[in-house]
Amino acid sequence: MKTGSGRANLLRRIEELEARLTDGSGLAPGTPDWLAFWQEQVRLHETGQPHAQLTLQGMRAVMQATPDEPEDGDAERDAV
Repeated sequence: MKTGSGRANLLRRIEELEARLTDGSGLAPGTPDWLAFWQEQVRLHETGQPHAQLTLQGMRAVMQATPDEPEDGDAERDAV
């Protein structure tokens, strides 16, 4: 049994899959580092600074991670 070459083949295949699963950030989507990267890119975009091209998946994640600000009527209702 060739365990050495089989393991090397498996590791190579995993690396190929990981390469396909990353976006422009070079990070795996859904990880804390990935979210932090896209949060920073959105901040740079909002302040007019150079940034990576924003992706739909990155923007969705940032929007979902950002808490909603209460509307004027909500603040009064929540205080009661």
